[in-house]
Amino acid sequence: MKALTIAVFMLVALPATAQDSTTFTTADADLMTACLADLSDPSSKQTDCIGAASNVCMDTEEGGYSTIGMVQCTARETDWWDSRLNTSYTKLGETLDADLFTTLQQAQRTWIAYRDQSCGFEYDFWGNGSMRSIAHASCMLDETARRAETLWRYLNPEG
Repeated sequence: MKALTIAVFMLVALPATAQDSTTFTTADADLMTACLADLSDPSSKQTDCIGAASNVCMDTEEGGYSTIGMVQCTARETDWWDSRLNTSYTKLGETLDADLFTTLQQAQRTWIAYRDQSCGFEYDFWGNGSMRSIAHASCMLDETARRAETLWRYLNPEG
C-alpha cells in the first residue's frame, strides 16, 4: 500500500515538476537581454540570439546534454521568446485599430496552427528515437523566436 501511495504521489507531482523545469529563469532572461543588447550591427536580427540561454543551460546544468536536459533547456528559452511574443502581441492590441488587430488575431491563430503542425512533423519525422524530442523542442524555439521578432518589428519598424 505504501508503494502504491508513493507511486501515485510521483505521478501527480511529475507534471508540476516538468512544467517548472521549462519556465525560463532570471539567469535565462539576463542572458537573452544581454544578447539582444549586444546586437549592434544594423543587419542583425533578434533571432541571432537563439541559443543564447539554452546553450549556456546545456553547458552548465547537470544533465544538460542528456536528451531530457537539452529539451528542458530549449523549452526554457522558448518560454522566454514566447513571453516576448505575448508582450508584443498585447501592445499591438493596444495600438492597432480594432479591424487590424482582428486580422492579426486571425494571423496569430494561423501561425500557431502552422507552428504546431510543422514541429509535430519534426517530431514524427525522427520516428521512435530520442532525437525526436530534441528536434521538436528546437523547432518550437526557432518558430517562436521568429514570430516574436516579427511582432516586435511591427511595434518597432525602425528598430
